[in-house]
Amino acid sequence: MVNVKFLREIVSIIQKGLGSDETFGAIFDLLEKSVPFDSATLYIYHQKADRLEIIHQKGEEIVDLAQEIPFDRGNGISSWVSKQKKPIILQSLVKSRSGKEHRFSSFVSMPLWVGDKLVGVLNMGHQEPDAYKRIEISDYEIVSSQISIILDKIILQKQLREHNRLLKEALNKLKRAQKQLIEKERLAAIGEVVITVNHEINNPLTSIIGLAEILELAFQTGKHEKVREGLRGILKEANRIRKVTHKLAEISSCESKKYVGKLRMIELTG
Repeated sequence: MVNVKFLREIVSIIQKGLGSDETFGAIFDLLEKSVPFDSATLYIYHQKADRLEIIHQKGEEIVDLAQEIPFDRGNGISSWVSKQKKPIILQSLVKSRSGKEHRFSSFVSMPLWVGDKLVGVLNMGHQEPDAYKRIEISDYEIVSSQISIILDKIILQKQLREHNRLLKEALNKLKRAQKQLIEKERLAAIGEVVITVNHEINNPLTSIIGLAEILELAFQTGKHEKVREGLRGILKEANRIRKVTHKLAEISSCESKKYVGKLRMIELTG
C-alpha cells in the first residue's frame, strides 16, 4: 500500500505550504490513490476543551462508528481511538454492527500523534468488507505518522497566524493610545501656554488700562506731571509685555509649574 512514491508526494504536499483546506484536499486525493475508501473524515483535537472536532471530510458520510455512544472526548468510536497509539482496523463489519445505519463494511481509524502530543484522528470507511486488512497495520502506522506531521504543521501555522493577528491588533491599539496621548499632551501644552500668556500679560495690561484712565482725567484737569507719570507707567508695562512675548518666542523646552489647583503654567525664566 505505502511506497516510496507515496512518501515523496506526502513530503511534496508539506513543502508546498498550501492553505489548510487545499492541503487536506491534496492529502485525501493522495490517500485515495493508495488506500481505498468511500468516505474519509479527519478530526482535529482541541487540547483545552479535550474534544475532537471534524476539520475535513471527503465523501457523503461522516466516518465513525457508535456515534450515539458517548466517550470522554465526544460521541463515537473516534473518541476512544484518540486514546490509543496504534490504528484500529475492523476488516469486516458484515456480521457485526456496521454503524447505526450500516454504512460501512470495512473501517480503519488512525490516531494521529506527534511524539506524545495528540493532534487528531483520521477515519476511513469502505462499503466492501476486507478493504482494510490487519496485516497491513504497519502501512497504516506510516500513513498516520506522515499525516500527523502535516496536521501538526497546519495547526502551528494557524496558531502563528492567530498570534500575529492578536499582535497586530495590540500594536494598532498601542498606536491609537499613543496618538491619543500625544494629542492630550498637545492640548495640555496649549492650555499651559494660554494660562501663561493670561498670567504674564493680563497684569501689565490691567495696569495700562488703569493708567490710561488716569491720563484721561489728568489731561482734562491740566495736570501735566500726572500725564508724564502715566506715560512712563504705560511704557514700563508695555516693555514688560514685550519681554514676555520675546520669552514665549524663544522657548526651547517647556518646564511647567503649579498655577491654581490642578492647573499648570509654563515657567518663563531669564
